[in-house]
Amino acid sequence: MRFRRRLGVLFGMWLLAGVLVGCGKGNTGSEGADAGTEQVKGRYVETEVALPQQLEGWTIQQLFLTGEKVHLLAARQEEGGTVLQEWEQSSEGFVEVTREWMKTLTLPCSKEGPQMRLLLPGGGEACLYADYVTEGEETYKAHLWTGENDAAKEITPEKWNVLNEEWGGYEMHTGIAALENGTLVAASYTSIDILDGRDGSVTESSVISAPYGDVLSDGENIWLYAAFPESDSGLILEKRRAGKTEEASTVSFPQGNGSMQICPMKDGTLFLAGKEGIFRAEEGTGGKEGTEWKKILAGAETDFSLADRWCIGLAARKDGIIYALFQKSGGGFILRQYAYDPEAVIEITEELKLYTVYESNLLTQAAAMYHREHPEVMITIEYAYPKYYDDETDYNGIYQRLNTMLMGEDAPDILVMDHLDLDSYAEKGLLEDLNDVAEPMEERGELLSNITSAWLQEDGHRYVIPLEFSFYMALGRDITAGDMASLEALASFLSKADCSYMGPLTTSELVERFYPYFCGEIVNGKQLNREVLGHCLEELKIIGDNCGILDVRDPKERAYNMWRLASEAKLAFTEAEGFTNVMVPLAIMDYIQGDFAAFENCFIPMVQTGICSRSAYKERAKEFLNYLLSESIQMTDFYGGFPVNAAAFEKIAHRDRSEAEAETSIMVEGGGEAEFQISDYNTEMVDQLTAVCRGLERPVGEDEKICEVLTEVMEGYLKGNQSLEDTVQKAEDGLKMYLAE
Repeated sequence: MRFRRRLGVLFGMWLLAGVLVGCGKGNTGSEGADAGTEQVKGRYVETEVALPQQLEGWTIQQLFLTGEKVHLLAARQEEGGTVLQEWEQSSEGFVEVTREWMKTLTLPCSKEGPQMRLLLPGGGEACLYADYVTEGEETYKAHLWTGENDAAKEITPEKWNVLNEEWGGYEMHTGIAALENGTLVAASYTSIDILDGRDGSVTESSVISAPYGDVLSDGENIWLYAAFPESDSGLILEKRRAGKTEEASTVSFPQGNGSMQICPMKDGTLFLAGKEGIFRAEEGTGGKEGTEWKKILAGAETDFSLADRWCIGLAARKDGIIYALFQKSGGGFILRQYAYDPEAVIEITEELKLYTVYESNLLTQAAAMYHREHPEVMITIEYAYPKYYDDETDYNGIYQRLNTMLMGEDAPDILVMDHLDLDSYAEKGLLEDLNDVAEPMEERGELLSNITSAWLQEDGHRYVIPLEFSFYMALGRDITAGDMASLEALASFLSKADCSYMGPLTTSELVERFYPYFCGEIVNGKQLNREVLGHCLEELKIIGDNCGILDVRDPKERAYNMWRLASEAKLAFTEAEGFTNVMVPLAIMDYIQGDFAAFENCFIPMVQTGICSRSAYKERAKEFLNYLLSESIQMTDFYGGFPVNAAAFEKIAHRDRSEAEAETSIMVEGGGEAEFQISDYNTEMVDQLTAVCRGLERPVGEDEKICEVLTEVMEGYLKGNQSLEDTVQKAEDGLKMYLAE
């Protein structure tokens, strides 16, 4: 079944308006040097700093500087609670420098462990902030200690001990930092407090005006940033002199978001780091246009671009050397140093462009890792939309943008075809045949061929290869897996049911949920298969009769989903997007003592990657596609889908997922809520899941026009005032011209 979009015809018309030229750019601009010319020297370079072996098994909580020396704060659970260590970097490596009073401190934490910061207010002893759940309690509570005569002394502010009557918890902090004047500044969801670093007393408090993220200090000023800025201008940083509201100013960073790491310096310099790169701004630059930011290192050349780790601390020395601490998925930590090397050269001689509608962690990771293995090659990724884009996608605009790129110098070398008209691109010769990439890997058993071979055409060509896949999981109670495995089986079961299983749906909700499983089967060439369509519509009506059809859904109400299975619903559908992602639906299934099935044995192809036939770097692009399909790249669970690499698929399936376990609540019958544990599943379930994935047979289909017409003609049929024959005829009339195009 092929993916088809109504805008495919418009794309063909646009394409005729221009002449295609070669894709990609090599040896361009500041990213590389022209062939045969002298390479430019001087650049920032990332290197790894060895961590002390003694910290294996410890959780590194904090990276900070004392003077110009790197310090680490680490914690580990031992019998009786959590203990602490402090380490300092020296010329010989790291040495332990734990303060005597910290050695006497054992935090009575539950298994979740503490979140902590070691704070160094000027003119006084260090302070330790820790936020944790004490054994026997249910809510997090913040604590503050300092040292006195080599012993720990608790100086927790009294207001932190007061239980909030509205929501039943203690004050929740988003960050805390120290100033050289001896004070601490703590931000919570309700206020910003200035504390005396000697005794923890609150000397000044102000009501919070924005949902701030962490609190940072340059010694003299406190820096706050909005985690979810309302403005489109990007990351908003607020600078407060000595932490005081009345002495505040703001700085903006246009590319930023809440995931950026920030390091303010005493001389006014700001460092920001994230997947887009490491940036620096100096005080007073930019003039009336605002702060001028300079990218000092591209994201692809740093660990910030890798999806299997995340930065938990950033620090910079006066000489411009930057340190970043990363925690790895699955455990472990990496410390990186970024320093300017006047002899280092920019080595990039090939730059390939990759275009995708939506952001992908897999693509970002692979581009960065490939560049590390091939420093002369840079894969630049352009996203039409960010990963969590919430508004309706403008595919019309996407086609226009792509057509413009394909006719100009900005043409991509690699295209991700998700939700785009693959047939239209292939028919017009825009895509390279990729069978020479996929077929050898399938023959060697390196790929899940039940997924990747779906795009092998009768003439032996294939123009895209999916890198990941998901499937729609039908979850139910009081229904067997077989009875909810297909449209036909579900209709047969629900025709005899005496209650609604999925709850009321609108006509459009019913059609959108089920049409992808038959929209390819009802089309035969350029004709509508009336017999198949009639059979599918009959089954759809039976399901609709059981649900109950709404004229319109109340904006305050939502259709039942899997979270309602413990209360009103008996059947729900959810997309299974990888072995970690399915922990939630499987936990719900276990809670309701139900079952699941892969509906219609269909899968959803993801990150469908093709190569532009006009690319000047086709062989390099194929080499990168091979890399994308490799076990080493696909071994990371990107929370995007299941991997198509067979070895990575099996290894991820049997991986320990305890770090993703969680506890929440779920609605139960009678309108109440109950505690709900999301735990790793057992080996038997792993085997069942892998068998289901390996047995998936065909991709789902999507076609906006077919969905639109079926929704229009089904309403009367579902309400019983229109015959099946009339409904089929109206559908044929509505689709005749479209299918003939």
